[in-house]
Amino acid sequence: MALFGLVDTRELDEFAATLAADLGRRFPPSSEARTDPGAKHQLGVITEGLAARAVRFHQEHKLGVYRKAKLANVFRWKLTELGYSKPFVERVTRDVVTRLAAK
Repeated sequence: MALFGLVDTRELDEFAATLAADLGRRFPPSSEARTDPGAKHQLGVITEGLAARAVRFHQEHKLGVYRKAKLANVFRWKLTELGYSKPFVERVTRDVVTRLAAK
């Protein structure tokens, strides 16, 4: 049974989808075109919060390399499905995963 725990990623998938949905709710794809300093600050605060949640999830669930990559990929796919541009998706995913990897 322990082996199935290693490959069961439903909870991880749900968490990554929740992170993406939270970003979509707080900074919708239509806001992506904003270039004012307020938008940049808002996105920075939101990204920092998402990264902090990812670090807490990692601490609670002891994510290995595979699961960190899975979290990043599901997060990336969900952001793409929400309608964000590829450069935006890559930048936000990199910011969250870099913080996750550093902890």
